[in-house]
Amino acid sequence: MTKPNGAACADDTEYCTAVLEDFERGLDPANPTARSGVQVLGYGEVSAALALEALPGQVCKRMAGLRDRDATERYQSLVDHYIRALRASGVAVVDTRVVAVHAAGRRPVVYLLQPRLAAGGLGNTLLREADDATMLGCVDRVLVALFDLWDANRRRSDGLELAVDAQLSNWHFPSTEAGPGTPALFDVGTPYVRRGASYQIDLEIFLAAVPPLLRAYYRRARAVEEYLDHYFDPRSVALDLLGNFHKEGRPDRVAKAADRVNAWLAAHAAEFGHRRPVDAGDVARFYAHDAAQLELFLKVRRLDRFIRTRLLRTRYDFVLPGAIRR
Repeated sequence: MTKPNGAACADDTEYCTAVLEDFERGLDPANPTARSGVQVLGYGEVSAALALEALPGQVCKRMAGLRDRDATERYQSLVDHYIRALRASGVAVVDTRVVAVHAAGRRPVVYLLQPRLAAGGLGNTLLREADDATMLGCVDRVLVALFDLWDANRRRSDGLELAVDAQLSNWHFPSTEAGPGTPALFDVGTPYVRRGASYQIDLEIFLAAVPPLLRAYYRRARAVEEYLDHYFDPRSVALDLLGNFHKEGRPDRVAKAADRVNAWLAAHAAEFGHRRPVDAGDVARFYAHDAAQLELFLKVRRLDRFIRTRLLRTRYDFVLPGAIRR
């Protein structure tokens, strides 16, 4: 495979697709770094962020769980629509290309290609390491973006409602003389789009990693819908944002950030309806419940991987993390 002369691989879809198809053919999801030139940067609940030597300067976010070509095309279309709609609503989004990969002998996957961002501007870095004024400036900037999105939803004419995962670790903040600049969202692999109670994303994508015998239970319990619902409630989103402080090892900063959240909730009480303020105890309880749900989901996925790979001797399509500090 030869990179086209004079063409940057980041801008050449044909080259990127060829690289990713080659990577998929040789990928062992249980051991993604078995091949040289691969680095795992992070994990989502049904995705993994990878850096490939053949695509320098890019983050390749791998999304599995797609049934067939039609499901893949629908997912691509939804992510593209989600990004356009977020930007139209005033939310900045990191440049993202959605590339479908159909490698022979493999189920289809989608890669979201984004530029690798400077670590110093990543929200989780700033949450852990920046001074209080900078950290609180990041919180304020995200809260502004959240209200802009909520207000845009209220004015939409197509009946759709958008949301985002507002944790600081999902944003990149440019540095300015006045402090953190307008944040750009890079976590767009789960398009939070619904019409009424109906989610536009195929929920089977999330259930594909669950052992078949448990899927019926998850469906009956509406576990995926319940998990997604809280991203559409301003107070729950704020609690989730603050809960990320625990995940990043900085619960000591929750109280100061909660003051900003409570000021935001109070300022928009008329638009949101009555909203109780949040405190450190609320955040700790919300985070503990959320972490327990995610840990259970991870355990059943590991069980499914064991059954498929060790007992049935078949391929398992998802890249799962090892031990996670929650």
